[in-house]
Amino acid sequence: MGGPAGNPEEVEAMKHVSLFVPAIFVTVLGVMALGQIIPGDSGTYPSVSIVNTPHNLNNYPGVNIPGNQICLPCHTPHNALLSGDDNVLWNHAETGETFVMYKSTAGQPEGPSKMCLSCHDGVTAIDNYGGTGGTGIKITGKAAFGTDLSNDHPIGIAYPTGLPLEYKTPPFAPGIGGGPGVKLVSINSVNRVECTSCHNVHNNGLGSFLRVPIQESYLCLQCHIK
Repeated sequence: MGGPAGNPEEVEAMKHVSLFVPAIFVTVLGVMALGQIIPGDSGTYPSVSIVNTPHNLNNYPGVNIPGNQICLPCHTPHNALLSGDDNVLWNHAETGETFVMYKSTAGQPEGPSKMCLSCHDGVTAIDNYGGTGGTGIKITGKAAFGTDLSNDHPIGIAYPTGLPLEYKTPPFAPGIGGGPGVKLVSINSVNRVECTSCHNVHNNGLGSFLRVPIQESYLCLQCHIK
């Protein structure tokens, strides 16, 4: 024999619960979707300031930036080590290494790529800024690229706009907060691919300081037609 059917009030209450639970489930799924990164929808790209990232050098073991001046290891408002509009009041020692490039005919890194490699070469002290020489603390692990860049994405090359069947024509899709996505760098009037073409050094919302998501190869497909 089956159990008691219950009084009419209990039956009606159970009907309301059975309708309410699916509604909660749908709502939860909607909230989860709000946190999902959707390639091509820059409004879903999370934005994370430099404070809690590796580019705040105070987060690096052994490094102590006076007054937690996050910007100071790379930039200074006065007496910059490099002058000129393109050198962003640069305050960090530049790498003096010679790099093995993707192609033997490629020149040495210039512009923002050289700035990035002034820590990521794994040789230059990361707290060598303001002409102090630093304490000898260097980047280690995967972030230390070393001087052999032959197995990394090419940098310091002109963007191949003359190959329309293989490469897309700029401008590219927007990045975090609707700001610049993949970004070419003009050096000597040539639009080039540099480290900062794919990486936004001040925002780590997408991880690895990427300008647009890597999901679905969206980053690669900004330039490449495959």
